[in-house]
Amino acid sequence: MRDSNNLPFLERPDLSPFLVHLTKNTKAENGYSAFDNLVHILQKGVVWGSDTKKGFVKGPHPAACFMDIPFLSLKYVLNAKNTDRSRPRYEPFGIVVSKAYAYDSGCRPVLYLSNKEVSVLKVPRGELWRVVRFEGADGNAVSWVHEREWRSRGDFKLPSELRAVLVKVPRDAERLRKLIDSKPHRFASTPLSIIPMTVLCQGLPYL
Repeated sequence: MRDSNNLPFLERPDLSPFLVHLTKNTKAENGYSAFDNLVHILQKGVVWGSDTKKGFVKGPHPAACFMDIPFLSLKYVLNAKNTDRSRPRYEPFGIVVSKAYAYDSGCRPVLYLSNKEVSVLKVPRGELWRVVRFEGADGNAVSWVHEREWRSRGDFKLPSELRAVLVKVPRDAERLRKLIDSKPHRFASTPLSIIPMTVLCQGLPYL
């Protein structure tokens, strides 16, 4: 768990030394809330890779996905569209890892490419998990560059001591801390801090 308190992060508010993986509910599949999924990730010590069925990952290999977004900007990711209760893309619960740890674990920024560029560059099928489709930049095209995504092939193993986790409100932090303290042996990855996003982001205006 190497620190990343070096430049340019200290001088650039648009940059972060951390990566974030946000969870969501999977009630339609297994009845789990976003909080439940966060607890399960900590108990297993793994962020599971998404594939073409459960995510937007191309090719035969799943990939674990993270965002390179400063904490204060997460409130804009958690907007009305992304947090639609009937089919949320994200919810205010998640995992925080340092970029240094992520890099050492094989996580890398994705390649934003058009379908034509994937063909022209002859990206091997086995490396398509790295690619996110990017078709123009006029506001109406296919573009996810604002998520500044990083990916790791397959499942991503978390450290035994995790930098931080994010929860929605202080009572979620209290609930999670009680769960961990009551049965610490059940958690493969233990967070050093539990941060409520309503505090971190100075409110969540879309939730």
